[in-house]
Amino acid sequence: MSQSSTIAREVGGSQYRWPVLIMTWLAYLYDSLDLQILAICMPVIIKDLKISLVDAGLLASATMIGTLVGGILFGWIAENYGRKKAAVWGLAEFGIFTGLVYWVDSWSQLMVLRFLQGIGLGGIWGPIVALVAEHWKPEYRARAMGFMLSTFALGGIFAAVMGRLMLGTVGWRWIFLLTGSAVIAAILFQLLVPSDPKPEKGVKKESVGLGELFKPGVTKITILATIAAACQMGGFWGVASWVPTYLVQVRGLSLNYMSYFSIVIFTGAFIGYYFYAYLADKLGRRKALLIAFLADTLIVPLYVFVPDAVFLFWLGPVMGLSFGGIFGLFGSYFAELFPEKIRALGGGFAFNVGRGVGAVIMPYTVGALAKAYGLGFGISMCAGIFFIGVLTAYFMPETLKAKAQQ
Repeated sequence: MSQSSTIAREVGGSQYRWPVLIMTWLAYLYDSLDLQILAICMPVIIKDLKISLVDAGLLASATMIGTLVGGILFGWIAENYGRKKAAVWGLAEFGIFTGLVYWVDSWSQLMVLRFLQGIGLGGIWGPIVALVAEHWKPEYRARAMGFMLSTFALGGIFAAVMGRLMLGTVGWRWIFLLTGSAVIAAILFQLLVPSDPKPEKGVKKESVGLGELFKPGVTKITILATIAAACQMGGFWGVASWVPTYLVQVRGLSLNYMSYFSIVIFTGAFIGYYFYAYLADKLGRRKALLIAFLADTLIVPLYVFVPDAVFLFWLGPVMGLSFGGIFGLFGSYFAELFPEKIRALGGGFAFNVGRGVGAVIMPYTVGALAKAYGLGFGISMCAGIFFIGVLTAYFMPETLKAKAQQ
């Protein structure tokens, strides 16, 4: 058993568990914040830089491709040079290239910066999840992860507020410059989070490579975790990208209602992080994930079959519960699925490859299906993606009892 694993078995966790939790909470806030400010600023960026809708879509794709690269790169850095270092370097890299957006004057410059931002952004998840897992006991780990990762929902709310306050006054460039404060968060992380445990004297640290994820006994876990992440990301972004348009164009929801939809659904997601984390610590990670995926599978079709637009608007928080629940569950579950020595690499790989695949493919697929068969049909396909998530979770192992007994 590693030194970090021993630390995490003290009463409640290590003595550093609260500083680690607070700083990883702050670090992950920038993940959702960045993705949402791009969406909020996009209409103004299109007009300011005089770009097409296709060019605008490529900006989002460049970010997702960057996160895929970052998840692998910084996962490797975490296992070979330290998880704290990887988190600090990822935050700093993201913050620098986000702040530089303030000075762009062309689509090509913004494309390059979005890709580079994505590398740092994708590099954060694996190391911070591994750090929380090291410092919190298994009995409380899902709730700690749920708290830390719930900033994804807060980031969406903060981005909406920043858009309302700043887009019409100081402009979109200032929003990116402000988000570049991730550099300050990196400095605080360096100061407040303890360094990774050093190897015992005379023991040489083994080099860890990507091939570790595809060794006997690990390959199945890597594939299933990546598919689960792709199902959640694909279903979520397919719904999030098109349900607002569907409610306005097909169900006749007023634009006044629609302007608050993101806040409503992210509020539900924020609660979902804690609700499903509690279930995971009581019932087990796998059961909680199955319940959340099943809830997504059953709730999404209601948007197609129920005609009442106002009812569907207020169904948003209920749908958000399971959205947030799954995102939060990935933290504790992925950290426990992989062997301790590749915890950051394995979790970062599965989450970010799944995110890259799902977030790039599904919004486009739903749009293509909507063009051919209508928006309702396209959105209903997201329920099918969530059901694949149910099947995937069914074949994944439970980890709570196994980890508690170590």
